[in-house]
Amino acid sequence: MQISDVKIENLFAVIDWCIKNSFPEDYDARCLYSACAIHAILISKGVKAVIVGGNMGAFTLSADGRKALLEGFSGGDMVQPSHYWVEANGVILDPCVSYLPRRSRICAVSMPMVAWSKNVALPNYLQYVEKIRYAEEVGFIFPDDIGIRVQEFIEYCQKQYSSKTVKKKFATWLLSNPNELNNAARLGDRWAKGAIRFQSMNSVPTIPS
Repeated sequence: MQISDVKIENLFAVIDWCIKNSFPEDYDARCLYSACAIHAILISKGVKAVIVGGNMGAFTLSADGRKALLEGFSGGDMVQPSHYWVEANGVILDPCVSYLPRRSRICAVSMPMVAWSKNVALPNYLQYVEKIRYAEEVGFIFPDDIGIRVQEFIEYCQKQYSSKTVKKKFATWLLSNPNELNNAARLGDRWAKGAIRFQSMNSVPTIPS
């Protein structure tokens, strides 16, 4: 997927590499860092982008295929959202969905990163509830130690993204619309096949609004 001059797979590959190297023990809990870095890089490339905070839930499937859940982040509010993502050019950008299996209750199969076009309604297997939308030029105010770490992470990602050396590998696939889901399922992706079944159910769990 391309947004202006930015290939999203390349951007996500850099963010993924940087966040796992910076926070190896809890990279799956660093969505704010990820969102801030994605936002900063897009803005630097002339792309209008905003950080959004709220709740997120996604379908997860156990490795044996016998259990399925809706897992994610909820319970936050406008002051302190439970999850952060970026929206640009009508696309929800959220690589952190792919980290849900790390702490899943069911030993979940691998999942894609998300670049979902809002031209298509969100499906049951990928749910977002917006709580707050920050201004494009937002300046977050953090406690000093957190602010320093966030800024250092942004600069680290920007440096790696601009590097002319070996590009980081995009380790998963990109969920952008139902067609991409169907393509992944045809190629045998277990999560994609399970998500299609989940979508067809008459009643599914939902995240709090």
